[in-house]
Amino acid sequence: MSADYDLVILGGTLEGRYAAAMAVSYGARVALIESPGLFAQRQQARYLLKGVQQLAEGRERQRVSEWFLPAATANTAVKATEGKATLAELDWSALVRWSAIAAETQCPQFSAEALSASGVDLIFAEPKQLSHELIVTVADRQLSTRAVLAAFGMVPGDFVDPDDLSDRLPMTAVTGLEPLIRAKQLPREIYVWGHSLETVAWASALNSLGVKVTLVTDRFLRQEDSEIRERVRSQLIAAGVTFDRSAALQPAETCILQLARRKPAIVLPDFVYPPYSQYQGIDARIPERPYLLSNGHLQTAHPRVFACGSLLRGNNTHFAVARHEAAMAVWNALFWPRKRVDYGAIAQGYSRIAIAGRAPKFAKIGHAPPKGYRIWSAAAPNSADLQRVIPQPLYCKLICKRDRLQSIHLLGDGAGELIEPLAAAIGQPVTTLLDTADYDTVSPMTEALMDVVRTAAKQSVLTRWQPGHWRRDWAENWFNWRRSRDR
Repeated sequence: MSADYDLVILGGTLEGRYAAAMAVSYGARVALIESPGLFAQRQQARYLLKGVQQLAEGRERQRVSEWFLPAATANTAVKATEGKATLAELDWSALVRWSAIAAETQCPQFSAEALSASGVDLIFAEPKQLSHELIVTVADRQLSTRAVLAAFGMVPGDFVDPDDLSDRLPMTAVTGLEPLIRAKQLPREIYVWGHSLETVAWASALNSLGVKVTLVTDRFLRQEDSEIRERVRSQLIAAGVTFDRSAALQPAETCILQLARRKPAIVLPDFVYPPYSQYQGIDARIPERPYLLSNGHLQTAHPRVFACGSLLRGNNTHFAVARHEAAMAVWNALFWPRKRVDYGAIAQGYSRIAIAGRAPKFAKIGHAPPKGYRIWSAAAPNSADLQRVIPQPLYCKLICKRDRLQSIHLLGDGAGELIEPLAAAIGQPVTTLLDTADYDTVSPMTEALMDVVRTAAKQSVLTRWQPGHWRRDWAENWFNWRRSRDR
């Protein structure tokens, strides 16, 4: 049967628009379906976080400068920022308006106008139905396609009973930040529900602005390295963030940010989901499927339906990972499903936390490394940092398998920027990080953290020449023999 389109993308995320731009660049006929306002709402949440982080950094620098002012001036400055005065002086409504403007003006290459001009059929409507023959019904239109890409992401909410699933595709335009966006003033107390790196970024930034933050989670950074997880938790607690596993007694009027993304924004038909037995960690008797499963080619249970982004894991995903998945999914959907996703050298950076590669399972649960794995780590007190009242230590952890880098974990200021060039070393010998020519161009903000990375890498070199290792023993035997021959 002939098709109207080569690819129909069910979008609403940045990776959905990225996939549309890439697909049309190959010469394919592409349709992008988005619920009205969903993309702009998510982009506004993204830039609102950036604005809060920038204001938090400015407030930290102001607090540091007060330590070096004359006593009288310092007392006046402290009184002006004590208690809740900082929150009252912040024009929160202006910041929300700024984030809305940034959402419309930034990333012009992915704007509706740019995509339409490049040839993408952009449809702002809620998809109503998806048939097994890949016919998508939108309002009064039916679009037949050769392949479908699900790139609509996750939203907070309850799980969906599969017995109620049909061909209908309801969409919920929710980001979890609506109480904060609608607020006229920045709330004095906020409960943040979630466990991802994005949740940590929100909790840290809001806390730096003087908000009383309670982080509600029982799965805090469960997918990350155990040592990084404990260090981040300790730093948040030292900064004043409170942890709670249930928050059952929270005040009625407390602002709640629901960042625990668990439900797909679109409920896909049942033929896209594999049997329950393939969902690890979920009781087959409980009708819960919080995410899609796919193979290495990003194919779902339907061979012509592909997926990318947070939909594949059930929680928020860094855009770098979603972008890589979108590129692979578009290629496989348009041509031949032969390319496999490689998560090895993808760099993910959130403010002070950055990761390249994938942490092995033993590192996530805190077990000793098995045979063949080695771990090198280094830390620095960072006490020379004048950007924070309480200096936060720098930390680097390198996980190697047979002297090849498997993952790099960074914690400290500039981590998100530094991880980009370091990601190229994944799969290479750990000594690659000691090549100063490749990393001499790092910015001044990341120099201290780069020194910590080099310190960790040097440990692998020093260990090889310690007594008891064959290379050290061979060197001693060689020099002993040379000295004996010279006599």
